[in-house]
This record gives sequence, structure tokens and C-alpha cells, in this order.
Amino acid sequence: MLRPRPLILALSCLVLCAVVRADTAQHCLWELHGRHNTVYLLGSIHVLRPTDYPLPAAVLGAYGSAKALVMEVSPDELDSQQLQTELLTGAQLPEGKSLPQVLGTQRYQRASALAHDVGVELNLFDNFAPWFAAEAISQLQLAQLGFQPTSGVDMYLAGLARKDGKPVAGLETVQDQLALFQALSLEEQAVYLLASLEDARDLPTEVNAMVHAWQQGDTAWFEEHMKSDLGNDPKLYESFLLSRNRKWVPKIEALLNEDKDYLVIVGAAHLTGRGSVIELLKKDGIGAAQK
Repeated sequence: MLRPRPLILALSCLVLCAVVRADTAQHCLWELHGRHNTVYLLGSIHVLRPTDYPLPAAVLGAYGSAKALVMEVSPDELDSQQLQTELLTGAQLPEGKSLPQVLGTQRYQRASALAHDVGVELNLFDNFAPWFAAEAISQLQLAQLGFQPTSGVDMYLAGLARKDGKPVAGLETVQDQLALFQALSLEEQAVYLLASLEDARDLPTEVNAMVHAWQQGDTAWFEEHMKSDLGNDPKLYESFLLSRNRKWVPKIEALLNEDKDYLVIVGAAHLTGRGSVIELLKKDGIGAAQK
């Protein structure tokens, strides 16, 4: 996840800034074939504008063929009020610590000025861990640009599945994802927050470039950005990407033993480059054809 922007954009591929109506030659969509079924792997973008629909025909076609969906986290868990409470509790700093203390005077002043530049007051997060402040500020900035989590690819397709009576399961839990951030030292989190805020002004440009790559199914773009961002920190590359990919692959491979078709939806960064889900599947002798 180190420039922090990749934590939010590259790992999760959170945003789209351009219309995704036009179908193109390729997509962030792969097809696996079991003996009796097909499993589609979709590299997702988790936040969209309502005007960015409909999705490409290839994506809707994969959804239509699938009898069940698998996402990073089950939407039922995400909708839980208990989860929201646990998230806020888990994101708070230990008693006696504050964000100004963790950052130090000079860094806190710099972070406050950068947050103010994008319309957010940093002191709102003085009792929260730096990683949470970084994520929350980025989400607020995205909202200012018109993006809504409920309009993201994952939530949109999960909503369709609910209407159509298709089950939706998760590859991991929210607690699994939170543990990744909580495992970072406070100093690592402080560096992450500062870097995220330093990059905040570039967010509109970054998401436009990402959306173009996603629309074109340009896996080389995602791979190159992962090398330049996460690739510089082996520890984070391992924990946020490689380790999770290795845990997911056996679960995806197990779906190929069933009789019904599945649509598996994960952040697009998990499907490209070294140690990606696609690469690990191929090492196990399972070919994945990009659609």
C-alpha cells in the first residue's frame, strides 16, 4: 500500500473519473475454466459516480452468467452497524496518545496545511490513528469529486445479486483488512499519512489515468505503478498484496471444482504483476484468459 496513494488507489483501485460506458477490446476481466463451470475474475474499482454507468457489456455478461459472486469482503458484513462501531473503536489511538503527538509539531503543521488545501480540517482526526486519518481524508476528497462507495463496481454488482437472489460470499473479513493497517507502526502510519496528503492535489489526475487503464484492460499500467509504489517497500508489498493473493488462490481454485459459474471481484491490482492472483493460478496450471 510507500506512497499512501497506492494504498487507496492502486491496491483497492478505488476510483473512476471517466465514463465507462464504451465497451473496449479488453477489460480487467479474466476467465477460468473448470471441468464443469467457468469462474470469472474481475479487477474492480470500488468507488464510482452514479453517472459512470452502465458498466461494460463484458462485465455485465460475466455477471449474468454467474450464479454466485465472491468479493474481497461480504457486503452483508460491510452493512453491519456493529462493524461500523468496531471500525471506529479499532481506529482510535491508545489512551494518552493523539495525532499531534504521533506526528510531532512540524509534521502535524505540514499535514494540517495539506489537509486544509483539500477542504478537510485535520484536527477532526486528532484521536485517530494516522492510517485512519489518511483513509478518511481521501474518502472525503473523493466525495467532493462526486464519487460514492455505493456506486462502486463491487457494491453495484452486489446490489444486483441481492435483487436477483444470487449469493455473495467474501474471501476475507473486514477484520483481516483492518489488521493490515493496525500492524503498521505508528511511525510507518505517520509517514503514510504525510505522503498521502502530499499526493492529494494529484488525485484528480491520478484517477483519470487509472480509469483509462481500467477501461482498456491495461494490465501493464497497473503493474508499472505497483513497481514504482509498493514495490519499493518489500514488507508492505508482501502484507498488502502477496500474502493476501496466496490466501485467496486456493479459495478461487476450489470454485473450479463446482458445477455453477462464479464471478470473483477483487481490486484490480491483485490481478497483475509479480505474485498476482493470475500468476499464482498459472503456476498451478490454471490458465486465465483476459477478456
